[in-house]
Amino acid sequence: MSTQLTIAAVDDLATRKGWTPPRAPGDFAYGIVQAFDPALANTGMAVIKSNEAGIHLLITSMIRPPADVQAIKAFEGNNARADSVYAGVVRARGGFAANADAVVYERPPVKGQRLESIQMAGREIHRATLGRAVLIDNRHAKSVIVGTAGSKANPVTKAHVKAAVERYVIPPRDQCKTMPWNEHVRDAVLLALTWLYDRKILEDMAKMETSA
Repeated sequence: MSTQLTIAAVDDLATRKGWTPPRAPGDFAYGIVQAFDPALANTGMAVIKSNEAGIHLLITSMIRPPADVQAIKAFEGNNARADSVYAGVVRARGGFAANADAVVYERPPVKGQRLESIQMAGREIHRATLGRAVLIDNRHAKSVIVGTAGSKANPVTKAHVKAAVERYVIPPRDQCKTMPWNEHVRDAVLLALTWLYDRKILEDMAKMETSA
């Protein structure tokens, strides 16, 4: 499993004027990535695989605390929901996902809504993966895959993210009955794609340094 990437070089590319998101499968590293979009009520999960044939959506799921846990109020409720997220992440790490080359999740923003929810759920992902999961900044992910991090005047919407990730992966074909395809899952896919793109840039940079 990979550890944290250094993405300063990619940020420099993605913030240049005229930047366009990656288009070809060859713009992404090969590998399997499991990604989580953390929140205490709704944590989206996706596993994608990148190889010479393209990018493939393998698994999607939602981690939702059961109704009795959701009904607990105040801080005690948050703690109970966090425990439920931890158990859900542990289950999601089993099976085919155990072979993932990397596990990634969203870095909590410094301001905004649901900060405590994102932080507490993210902490459980960190704990369930023994600290090996990689944090990815949401604004960086949007810059790379959507093409802009957005602003207060021109925010990146759920529709923008949906259109962006569906350039690379085919949504589930069974009307999302067994594999959900909602905003939480798509945000997870966004993070996974970003990791694969960042990784490819760093691989290419390492090759250039070796050949120099």
